[in-house]
Amino acid sequence: MFHSPVILRYIFAATLLAQLCCSAPANNKQGLPPSLALKSLELADEFQVELFAAEPLIADPVAMEVDEKGDIYVVEMHGYPEDLQGSGIVKLLRDTDNDGKPDKAEVFADSLVLPSGIMKWKKGVLVVDVPHVWYLEDSNHDGRADIKQKMLTGFALTNPQHIANTPLLGIDNWIYIAHQGAITPKISMIFNDTGTNVRFANNPNAAQLPRDAEGRNIRFRPDTYELEMLAGESQYGHSFDNWGHHFCTSNADHLFTEIIAARYLKRNPSLLVADATENIPDHGDAAEVFPITNNPQHQLLTDVGVITSSCGVTYYQGGLFPDSFNNISFIAEPVHNLVHADRIKSKGASFTASRVYPEKEFLASKDAWFRPVQFYIGPDGALYVIDYYRQIVEHPEWMSEEVNKSGALYNGSDKGRIYRIIPKGTGRAQWPNSIKIGNKIEELVSLLSNKNIWWRRTAQRLLTDNEDDKKFASLKKFIDTSQSAEGIVHALWLLEYSKQADSSSIIKTLFHPVSGVRENGLKVAEMNLERWPWLADTMMKLGNDEDARVRFQLLCSLGGINSEKSGAVRMQLLKSGMEDRWVHIAMLSGSAGREWQVLSTAIEQFSSHSSEGRRLFFENCAALIALTQKAVDIKKAIAAATVSKDTGSAWWQSAILSGLQKGLNAKGKPEANYAKEESALLKTFQPSTPSTLRYAAIELIKVLGISSGKQLEDIITKAEKIAADSNTERGFRADAIHLLRLDKSGSNISLLERLIDPVQPESLQQQAVKTYAENDAMKAATYFIEKWKQMMPSVRESAMDVFFTSPETERILLDALEKGQVQPGSLGWQRSVWLMNEDDSTIRNRSRRILSNKNSNRSEIIRKYEEALNAEADAKKGKELFAINCSICHQVNGKNGKAFGPDLASIRNRDARFILADILDPNRSIADTYELWTLTKKDGKKLSGIVSAKTSESITITSIGGNAETLARSDIARLEASNISAMPVGLESAISVKDMANLLAFLKGKK
Repeated sequence: MFHSPVILRYIFAATLLAQLCCSAPANNKQGLPPSLALKSLELADEFQVELFAAEPLIADPVAMEVDEKGDIYVVEMHGYPEDLQGSGIVKLLRDTDNDGKPDKAEVFADSLVLPSGIMKWKKGVLVVDVPHVWYLEDSNHDGRADIKQKMLTGFALTNPQHIANTPLLGIDNWIYIAHQGAITPKISMIFNDTGTNVRFANNPNAAQLPRDAEGRNIRFRPDTYELEMLAGESQYGHSFDNWGHHFCTSNADHLFTEIIAARYLKRNPSLLVADATENIPDHGDAAEVFPITNNPQHQLLTDVGVITSSCGVTYYQGGLFPDSFNNISFIAEPVHNLVHADRIKSKGASFTASRVYPEKEFLASKDAWFRPVQFYIGPDGALYVIDYYRQIVEHPEWMSEEVNKSGALYNGSDKGRIYRIIPKGTGRAQWPNSIKIGNKIEELVSLLSNKNIWWRRTAQRLLTDNEDDKKFASLKKFIDTSQSAEGIVHALWLLEYSKQADSSSIIKTLFHPVSGVRENGLKVAEMNLERWPWLADTMMKLGNDEDARVRFQLLCSLGGINSEKSGAVRMQLLKSGMEDRWVHIAMLSGSAGREWQVLSTAIEQFSSHSSEGRRLFFENCAALIALTQKAVDIKKAIAAATVSKDTGSAWWQSAILSGLQKGLNAKGKPEANYAKEESALLKTFQPSTPSTLRYAAIELIKVLGISSGKQLEDIITKAEKIAADSNTERGFRADAIHLLRLDKSGSNISLLERLIDPVQPESLQQQAVKTYAENDAMKAATYFIEKWKQMMPSVRESAMDVFFTSPETERILLDALEKGQVQPGSLGWQRSVWLMNEDDSTIRNRSRRILSNKNSNRSEIIRKYEEALNAEADAKKGKELFAINCSICHQVNGKNGKAFGPDLASIRNRDARFILADILDPNRSIADTYELWTLTKKDGKKLSGIVSAKTSESITITSIGGNAETLARSDIARLEASNISAMPVGLESAISVKDMANLLAFLKGKK
């Protein structure tokens, strides 16, 4: 729940964190007492921190909730990391001496397994304890829950760092649950549960979700038995801003937001969207942080590290902090013992987040046991920091066997703290056990205007439960008269939830001066179009709204209206947001059945001049046309992209052809006669045709094929002459070689072999290699082995792909590896993994014998290479080694390689000895986010790579080299996780001790 170390998400998949933790000084086996732990905290200058609760009152806290009386509920997860015996507790805390701090604790509920979140609901609380969401109520008022009912069930009891958690009441009266889904265990096999259908436990006829909700966030309404999957996911914690925008977090990706809702994506099932969320920090993923821990060597990173265990994301809405904190999000970073703060600003349909403090953190501790995991905004507006306070928060899944057996996993399980952060000069808390909220409608409605989200959310919940129909008139009056924009949104959704929203109230919100109100007004108006169809005309008046997110929401909302006027407004909205890719998605999601109409209109209106946004839209729209499998529309698109000879049109024409190729390649071509289209595409094969258009046409021809034998013969003859002519422009020659892939007769093999020569430009050699491999893979594989020593690295990389086209070519490669004709380092690690997981058992076993060095003594090899730690090193040579051995999967600071896996820049702060050990012995564990998957399509084609993104309708597989392919879930026959690390052992066969010293110098950022 709290941490899957970011280092695991890199090529160095295993971590020695456990050894680091176990090396803590003997005098710190118990951590610091609360008074000293408090003194170890350093906080932003304008704030002060005080201890609110600590052991023995609480222990292992992970969440809290405060009810309308000021009673404090604290969730204690004692079972983390591997105890499933039901040690989880919910405690009820009270302040009996009226000093503003709780001093009495009662067990409200026990026998929970791994409770991970709590929310006040009705007369009791909801507690997430997978596989269930429980409703707990104290009906006899003795301080202990005597009612325990399953509300939801079916979530996977997977690794605790990834279980469902944190129920939150949204402004729209849905209850949201953060959820990231099951992972494949490699060490902690007790967590091999994959869940069942997520459903209401007491209503078999209610809506159900697929197994484990497909690893996505969910929302539900208990009263109406509504249940939905969202488009995104979140690990531990999630949050909303005042207007309902959803912010999520996951390990190194510390802050991202769901941009487009699943319900809009479902409108057009042919549309494949790789990811409906966007990372928003301008300081990047795995962002640098500034810990102050006294003994940083005992942690995963040293004193200058990166975010690796992000959790508990909280958008501050307390109203107590200075106004400059009105758009601040807080992130808990327990591995580095700190709290990170970002300022969030609008950016088109999305946001951007910037550091609040350039080179420091909002809160940091010198105490290595300080483990902030979650926050709570209290009735006083203070930020309450929930400190799990453990020696180790990493899970055994990602730690060495030594630490897993050390007995230190539960050190600190009898401890835990909650801190209260407030502006300097703020008095003690007055609210514990002393809040008095009446049942009067007017009083509750007035609370909706409070600056503190706790009061607004509590009033919203109580108003929902209040059965007095007078509340509806009060809510409508509130919308008419209130100066609180936030309160108006709550009131509007309360009316909508009870089906009492009237057109007058909705229209008022549509024209409210605050954009967040208008945005929510559009959502509610959309939900009432069946009642009042004329509302659509009113909504369309916002087509020129000054706020980009209002326009984006309007585009989404109008997607369900098929009218000429709506279409015109949508095109207007597309034009104003053309450089925003989310606007493209919103436009296409609402264009089901009208894809060609949208593209043809776009050609008329947007083809006059080029921009990156326009080019991308033409490509996306054309890809969608191909995915719809409507031959008539595909033909129209080809005609539009080939009819003009104006070189100024090449940018959008090539974009259309490229989109069609991608869509048809993913879905196949529908049955039709494409002779006319083939001829039109072939006519682009002229030196005068812009290279981008020519290349895109060839790619599409490869998918469509050429039906006429004479036409094929003529174009092949022409291509052979051009390819062989050294006086022809290089780009035209490359396209000619590319076109030769259409010839399956093998007649041009000798030409291709002549072109694969070091004297030829590398770009031509690479193209010849690819064409040769596609035309005769077996012959190409044999030839490439013969010429391997003569090939430049870039040409070798292109040649390597041919060996993975069939079991026969894989055997050729294995022969070459055994004979020493090809070095294992040339494969790249992901290709090595592919071989060692082949379906063919003879290939699989042979590969493991050749590549895995399974019988070698890892410890002995590590000891041998420890000489590299003290050797003189040349970082420049290390960069060269990185390019050969690592760049196939990774980059450093966005350079020097391909982004198959995450950027390795952050590991510069790790101790070199631990980097060394992880390089040489990576199979201790496998990072869940970067485990290798094999995807089998229904047509039998297989893909191997990481699941880099997923939505309700699609899965994206990123393969070796960083190539991503997005497939419809409906096209996938099977998806299986590998049981081997994405980084096999054996790098020592490719680099010497001296090489290792140079590689470490480069990775450590030395000059």
